[in-house]
Amino acid sequence: MKTFLLAAVFALGLLNPVMAADYAGQISAYRRAHGLSPVQIDGRLNAVALQQARAMASSGTISHTVGGSFSSRVARLRKSKAAENIAAGFTTFAETLKQWENSAGHRENLLMAGARKVGVASVSNPASPYRMFWAMVITD
Repeated sequence: MKTFLLAAVFALGLLNPVMAADYAGQISAYRRAHGLSPVQIDGRLNAVALQQARAMASSGTISHTVGGSFSSRVARLRKSKAAENIAAGFTTFAETLKQWENSAGHRENLLMAGARKVGVASVSNPASPYRMFWAMVITD
């Protein structure tokens, strides 16, 4: 049953490891350009990011707290460093990443010293003027 569910998730496009690796690759390229270590996709961080992206898409709002406080959402991960970037209105990750790179607070999170893991998720809401909601969680 577990194998069937995993196959269904891949078939429905709910989990795309190639896309996830691309997210990590783009973030890692940005980090390397600034003399920092690359990051790798982490399934637990993807789940936290997806929870936040879903909450924002469902509510139609861009908020770090709509899915619960960030500290409560990452507490079970037991990381010494964790940060979150959110965005909405961009249809591609490249556009979203560019916006984060051009924003001081988001850039600081992307360039977190000691970061090793990242999770990224996007959720569509065609009824919202934003249409696409993004969340990224980065940790040590």
